[in-house]
Amino acid sequence: MLDRVPVPERMPFLLDVDGSYDVELNRFFRSLPMLGCPAAQSWEGYARDLAIWGRFLRDHRGRSVWEADREDFDAFYAARRLSQPPFRVSAGTWNRSAAALEKFYSWAVERRLVPAAPFSYRQVRVPGQRGGVLVAEVREKAAGGSAVKFLSMERYAVFRDVGLLGRRLDGSETPGCRLRCGARNAAFAELLVTTGVRLEEGGSLLLPEIVRLRPEPGARSARHDLAPLTTKGDKGRAVRMPQRWLRRAADYIEVERALTLARVAARGGWSGGDWLEVRETGPLGGRLRMAVGWVPVRWADLAPAERMALMEVDAGGRRLGPLALWLSERGTPMALNSWEYAFARACERAAAAGVVVDCSPHTCRHTFAVHMLTQLVRGQIAAMRSGEPDLRMSVYRRVMGDPLAILQRLLGHSHITSTYIYLDSLAEAQELIDEAVAELAGRMEEADMDDLVALAGAW
Repeated sequence: MLDRVPVPERMPFLLDVDGSYDVELNRFFRSLPMLGCPAAQSWEGYARDLAIWGRFLRDHRGRSVWEADREDFDAFYAARRLSQPPFRVSAGTWNRSAAALEKFYSWAVERRLVPAAPFSYRQVRVPGQRGGVLVAEVREKAAGGSAVKFLSMERYAVFRDVGLLGRRLDGSETPGCRLRCGARNAAFAELLVTTGVRLEEGGSLLLPEIVRLRPEPGARSARHDLAPLTTKGDKGRAVRMPQRWLRRAADYIEVERALTLARVAARGGWSGGDWLEVRETGPLGGRLRMAVGWVPVRWADLAPAERMALMEVDAGGRRLGPLALWLSERGTPMALNSWEYAFARACERAAAAGVVVDCSPHTCRHTFAVHMLTQLVRGQIAAMRSGEPDLRMSVYRRVMGDPLAILQRLLGHSHITSTYIYLDSLAEAQELIDEAVAELAGRMEEADMDDLVALAGAW
């Protein structure tokens, strides 16, 4: 199958207990990019949800995914949502699983692999269309708006310094502590928490992309354009790399990363492997070895898997090292799932020092979002105090709309509704609201009747 059909890198597949390969079932995964799901992490999520569904049907219902009916689905819901802890999953987890099954069975019905999906549908009107469309009623309506997990800056500092760098709680060095790759891990965490990039976006950076970055005169950050194929939806976006992170990254590159390359080279270098050899590398691209010879390539045109396979060679063909910014102890690019393990170990070290911290790479992104939104709202309220905004405009839009739109662009959300989840997580939400209300009340006491009428109309 892999020889006959082009299969993207990291595309999952499922095998039955006897090792058999269901061609139609696995064709669904290969269809995901065309169904609006281009991210490899999303493919893995669909595969896990389908695997759990298939195991449940096989072990408890004696059926396959092609034979399931409504009673099977009801039993699955009861097992997942009505069981006792620790077997009961959250409403959010259930909704994600239901969404995966909804997409799978919609695809299967369209291909006539099943006569109907194993859950009920309802007919709804869609503006501009005749009749209606079938929409699955399988998700829990009250499952949205779950709390965002983020860290205070003080707790993040403990996670970074104690968990990732192995220091004491007072910031001093721990005698005899030699954490492996501590500078790399701390630099990666700092990247996520100061820019809000996703795991794959930050994990796919290349060395020549970073060493070229310099802030403009008077600026405290440098602009970096993320390669479209590394971002969600392949849309690309610009992020700002703070000066403090650029300094930390430079320290990692010049010391820890350089020592890793030297150690691997002393042991014989990088032999074998499916490397993509490049030479004449620069900030924007280089020349890639192909069957027809050395051809120009732009880093911005490469997908994450291709970026992780780039190997720089000299004019004589000697391998100098991977171009990936983040390297493992073996001198190979860091796998994305390795970051989860590194962060989990750091949490354990922080807990051993007396501070419980639960931090994953995505927690760092949430931390950036919550603290950035807090600062943006504070800036908006300060502008209101100065009298710059027009209070006859929508007060909500002036206070919250603009900061949300900015945060939406920074995080790369396609829809601003995805950014709304951070509203309930503002570090000082009640204080901000109190300040805004007090400010408006003060303005209204000083305003004349015409201004009061205008303000009432704005609300």
